[in-house]
Amino acid sequence: MNMTLSKRGDYVMRSAIALARAFEGGKPRKIREVVADTEVPRTFASQILADLVRAGLAVSRAGRDGGYRLSRSPGEISVLEVVEAAEGPLRAERCALGEGPCRWEAVCPLHETWTEATARLAELLAGTSLAELAARDAVIEAGEYPVPVDAHRSYAHAVTLSDLVQVELPAPVVQRVLGARRNWSTALGAAVHEVGELEGAASRPPPLVADCSIEPLAAGGAAGTVSYLLAWRLSEPGGRSHFEGELSVDSVDADRCEMTVSGTWHQDGDDGTPATTEALGARARRVLRGVLRRVAREVEESPQRPAEGSVASRSRSVASR
Repeated sequence: MNMTLSKRGDYVMRSAIALARAFEGGKPRKIREVVADTEVPRTFASQILADLVRAGLAVSRAGRDGGYRLSRSPGEISVLEVVEAAEGPLRAERCALGEGPCRWEAVCPLHETWTEATARLAELLAGTSLAELAARDAVIEAGEYPVPVDAHRSYAHAVTLSDLVQVELPAPVVQRVLGARRNWSTALGAAVHEVGELEGAASRPPPLVADCSIEPLAAGGAAGTVSYLLAWRLSEPGGRSHFEGELSVDSVDADRCEMTVSGTWHQDGDDGTPATTEALGARARRVLRGVLRRVAREVEESPQRPAEGSVASRSRSVASR
């Protein structure tokens, strides 16, 4: 079960902690300083900090002595406020059991328990201050924090990837579809299955796709360009992995555009030993290519695309750059 923040939530929390650690100094932090402290991609940093400003948790000031600063003391800001600044209100958006029998028209057997669990999580986050996280972060940075027995194993290996696919639709149409849909886990699952078939591993247990999302983040400098965060987490018999990268949609002409992705695949094996660089890189590229093709196909088949006949309805993969 996935209990982690989205990638946007991750970046907002890191940025809030960085501002909390700098609060006592009284000097606003520049975007470049927040990026250096948090490793939040610079492309997205202004959008992430804007989430804190919109939530009233930070203030910004332009000019040579300007930057970003928390609007209140870190001890007066709860972790819940930071989480909700990125993720929205902490509440169940749908029935915990999904589509149940028709007699469950108003409530399901799990409703009260799930509601109470959500309320307790919100209570815990509301009772934890940003100052506590900042203090813990400083101790971890100093190497003096004891590693919890349930600590998550770090990813042992990383591969940098880039690829693109051409979509026979105008860029604004593609941007509209991507903006309306966040979850692309089906595309990832299908891509991994196809790669498994090519590798002769179709008989293995199916992969567990934790999530795959495409989140709009920023308008780029070039006309018609919009940037997105593409991220996913994956668990397979060979180990766990996650990917995060920047996806951009660029106009080619009035009827076509390109989706370009550049990012990093992190992987480790079940025994903590990563695959060889060559094998991991080849497989990671195949999965990324498969995801891009699937996303392009689903965008072209989306109800939000133009009527049939106005543009071609196929996509063409382009060699990895």
